[in-house]
Amino acid sequence: MADDQWGDQYDQTGRVPFHWQSSISYKTADRIVLQGYETTELAEAGWSFAAVVFLLFQGRLPKKNEEKMLNFFMVEFMEHAMSPSTLTARCCASGRPALNAAIAAGILTFGEAHGPGHLHGIMVHKYMEMGEKNGWTLTQIAEQLVKDHKGKMIMGLGQPQHIHGDPRAIRIMRMGRELGVAGKFHDLQVEIEKAFERINGKKVWTNVIGGANCIFMDLGFSPLAAWAIGVLCRGFSCAAHAIEEMTKEKAWRASRTTKMINLLDLSIQGPKYYDGPPDRPVPKPEDRKE
Repeated sequence: MADDQWGDQYDQTGRVPFHWQSSISYKTADRIVLQGYETTELAEAGWSFAAVVFLLFQGRLPKKNEEKMLNFFMVEFMEHAMSPSTLTARCCASGRPALNAAIAAGILTFGEAHGPGHLHGIMVHKYMEMGEKNGWTLTQIAEQLVKDHKGKMIMGLGQPQHIHGDPRAIRIMRMGRELGVAGKFHDLQVEIEKAFERINGKKVWTNVIGGANCIFMDLGFSPLAAWAIGVLCRGFSCAAHAIEEMTKEKAWRASRTTKMINLLDLSIQGPKYYDGPPDRPVPKPEDRKE
């Protein structure tokens, strides 16, 4: 028997010593094992980054079409030029903190109106379960969702800079269909877009969050896992922008002597202010040299 700081008695006989319990991974002095596979062996066997991300969250290696779909999303979502996250990472970097602080600052901008999020996935799951319980069609589920959000923002619809349709969402959903991974959540998102137009009398396109989340859920990812993968992808972008700001620009720029403008305006994001490589055709991966 032992006394705690408050004088109460408790019996530690048979108590299991504290330890972390995980079904994801373990490590020894010589090995790191993820979902049963040694990570070095995964790398040596040629499994891609996307495939191992799939393994990490789902506990199994993906089928070829699943890996291709996840990789497609990760590439499509990784960069969005000047946006709240990259701009925040740059502003933070202009103060010359540690790099990870600038990356974290960018990631912290993700919320209801920008970046990856799980709220859309939770909403769609909720209405899908409600509809299946009541025997509704996908059209009926979508109409109920839109009616319940009358006068409110609907997660997964609308993008302020892609007013004629978010090209990322269009491509992601199309690829999901082509690869045969698009399922009921993809179909429900299509119906939500249609129902919004019928009920509100105006067209609002599915954005990248709506398009990606529905495919993620059809692949078996939870809304939280989809959120995390989106953060991971855009985090690379925040890092690149922060590094460029730290190495290419003066500290604390855009201050007193700079003519100010809306920092996210498309007029300052075009090719006029881009000094990277010129537009060029995308080569086929199989054409690479060994």
